[in-house]
This record gives sequence, structure tokens and C-alpha cells, in this order.
Amino acid sequence: MATKGSLTQAIQGADKLFPGSKSASPIMKFIASAESNYGNYNPETALSYGPFQIDPIRYYDIAQNPDRVNQSRVGKANEYLRQKLNNPDFDISKLGAYNPETKGYDDVNLEMMRNPDVGAVLTRMALMQDAGDLPDEEGLGSYYESFWGPKWSQSPDENIKAKKRQEAIEKYREHNMPSSTMEQAKLTNSAFTQ
Repeated sequence: MATKGSLTQAIQGADKLFPGSKSASPIMKFIASAESNYGNYNPETALSYGPFQIDPIRYYDIAQNPDRVNQSRVGKANEYLRQKLNNPDFDISKLGAYNPETKGYDDVNLEMMRNPDVGAVLTRMALMQDAGDLPDEEGLGSYYESFWGPKWSQSPDENIKAKKRQEAIEKYREHNMPSSTMEQAKLTNSAFTQ
């Protein structure tokens, strides 16, 4: 489990490693908030890996799929993470042996797949596979739902989707807004719901 500070630092490091025209930190923070309550999860019972809950198919697509992988990004990620993790043999593309028949992994380096720095770099690399623009703050929820594709987004029940969207937004605000802003938002929301 990642601490809030270590996860924030991991996100900032990955964002600086692969800078774009717009910071990816807000959407990365949103993904971590929605997927793992910003790193507050039980890794032993989680269905996927790390604070961003990267599943085996997404990992394969980011780091191993020969049709999708950007080798220069993998090289840059390895250089950064070798130094960050103090491991000269680290290779982000060899954290698991993919089995195409089961669409899962027969052998996974769980310690590294759960590491917030590794997860942040993988998430930033995934975001770079999308040719579209990163969202502004008001578009984080929609972008997360369409790009990251949480399981609930495939539900035909619009009430479930609306509830899950709201939960994701609330978790993001809880972990990424100053407490004074959060208190003001609660007061404003309570005034509208009475």
C-alpha cells in the first residue's frame, strides 16, 4: 500500500519523465483515487496491480504488445526506474510472463507491479498511447470512464454508473483538494440538497 505522499511523488515523477503540453498529474491522481482510494487498498485482495489497478491486459498493452509498445518510452522508463529503484537490472517490460491463452500472467513480480513509481510510469505510458488531449479538471471523470474503462462503465444500469462516477469524483476531491476547499464544497453541496 502506498502512502499519499509517496503516490503523489510517484505521479509527479512520471509526469516530469514524460512531459506533454498539459500535465497528466490530475488524471493520474483521478485514476488512483477512483481505482484504489489513492493507494488505500489491500494488495492481497485486489484484482489488479498497484494503486492504479493495472490489469494484465493493460500491462501487456503498455509494456509488451509488439504492435503498441513504444520502445523509446520503455527505454526511458527503464533508465528512470533503474535509478529510482536502485536496481540496474530493472526492466519494465519483464515484470510478468504473459499467457495469451488465459490472458493473464503465469509469473508476476508482485513487488514491482504494486510499486507506486512503477504504476505511475505505466499509467503515464498508457495515457501517452491515447492520441487525444488530456482533460481539464471538469472532464476528468468522463475521460477516466472512457479511457481507463472501469468495469462499472460497461453496466447497462445508468443509476449504477451515475453512483460510481460520483464516488470516483468524491474520492478524487477527498485526496487531492485542500481540506478548506473540501469543507466549502461540502457546505455548498449540502445547501443544494436540502
